[in-house]
This record gives sequence, C-alpha cells and structure tokens, in this order.
Amino acid sequence: MAPPSQLFCKGFLLTAGIEGPRMGLQVAGDAEKFQAFFWYKGKRAFEEFKIAHYETASQSLKWGCKHSGREKVYANGSLLLQNVTQEHTGIYTLETFGTYYQCEITHVHLQVYKIVTQPFIQVTHTKVKRQNTAILTCASPDTGVDISWIFNNKPLDINGRMTLSPEKHRLTIAPLRLEDGGEYLCLVSNPFSSKKSYPVYLFLISV
Repeated sequence: MAPPSQLFCKGFLLTAGIEGPRMGLQVAGDAEKFQAFFWYKGKRAFEEFKIAHYETASQSLKWGCKHSGREKVYANGSLLLQNVTQEHTGIYTLETFGTYYQCEITHVHLQVYKIVTQPFIQVTHTKVKRQNTAILTCASPDTGVDISWIFNNKPLDINGRMTLSPEKHRLTIAPLRLEDGGEYLCLVSNPFSSKKSYPVYLFLISV
C-alpha cells in the first residue's frame, strides 16, 4: 500500500516512503491562485531539470526533459510519481507564480526506501564448548539498514564478553558460558519495514 501524499508549501521539507505503485506530492493552500507552476527534478529551477510546466488560464501542460513517463501533474499543483523506486530519491523543486506573478520556490527531499528482505544468520558451529568463541553473522543484501539482535525472544543484552562489529552485523561472544546457549535471531529494519531471520540455536557443551 502506498504511503499518504505529502503536503507542503514554502520552504525545504523532507519526506519519505517505500517503493510502490505511487506517491504524491501535494501543495497545501489555495492552488487556484497560481497563474502557473513548474516542477523540477533537482534543486535548481533550470530548463534542463524541468519535469512539467502548467499554465492555469489555458489549462495547458507541457512536459520537460526530466519527464520519464511515470509522472502525472494536476491543476491543483500536485505531482504524482508512479512505479516508485529508489531512483526517485532526491530533491524536487516546485516553482509557482501567483496572481501578480510573484514567484515562490519550494524544495522537498524525497527518500525512497526498499522493503527489506529477510536476513539469515551464518554461524560456523552451533555446538560449541564453553570458554571457546562463537561468531554469528547477520547476512542481508540490503544496505543502509539497522541491525539488532534478539536472544531467547528478548533484545540481546550486550555484556563485556560480547562484541558487535561497527555495522552490528557480526556478533562475537568470547569466552562462552552456559548461559549463552539459546535461540538467536537478527532483525533488519529501515524506517518503513523490518524482517527477522529464522532462529539459530547455540548449544553449549560442558568441557
């Protein structure tokens, strides 16, 4: 399901959503007062970045060189993006001309996220002797995601014998104790989706 359209007026705003069939950028306020408006892909209101140009009086719409065929523009100033992918991430600029052709420019930064794929845990051995080392790796093809660890259905309490890599994808436990035995999962997430790995069971063997 597509996220709701983003409403904005003057200034610089941030908005985000997930890949999907559509995403709308709408103008707050009385768009009927516009004499004309332009949409651009990028921060500069230059011809080479123009998506579309709409003239209110003549109800004429002209496409620019940045029109990919996946955009729709409406008389109320709205820009609809279709078949949204991460390629749509970036800055969009709306240039409007009011009753007396006073110009206003609004920038919006759109961040498009992918729905994360299910990760899986790699571990060399699931049966390990006490005092040895266990290394568990949360493998995911996704980038720019947050990774957290779950132990026996609770967030993992990192103690002095545990080390996480900077990206948190690798968990090292040394030396192992009997209480480290149990079920491990990793959770991969971004602001719009999250998925857990299948559990991996670590069995501790007494020496």
